[in-house]
Amino acid sequence: MIICSCAVISDRDIEIAVSEIMSSDPGLLPTPGVVFRHLNKKMNCCRCAPVAVSTIYAAMDRLEQTTRVCPFALAEARAKLIRIEERRERRQRRIDDAYANRRLSTATAVA
Repeated sequence: MIICSCAVISDRDIEIAVSEIMSSDPGLLPTPGVVFRHLNKKMNCCRCAPVAVSTIYAAMDRLEQTTRVCPFALAEARAKLIRIEERRERRQRRIDDAYANRRLSTATAVA
């Protein structure tokens, strides 16, 4: 299945890249940017990013099941990716709250 039509990347390409990344340097996180750079491709419109992330997670799950990569390295990478996602969500909530507070204060000042 094609994941990124701009760069013509399939789910198989991502799976191979994740396997190579996790096998060569366990400290490197297989984020979409790292995977695309590993494939010598660039993200153009970034619409594929959410699908790429889920494909990367699925590839990590398959690698764990087949034990082609150290399960501890996969667990550590998954934990780091989860922490990054949680930080991103907290940051977005703060931005949303600040925007809502600003709209509320502007609305009350006008009234």
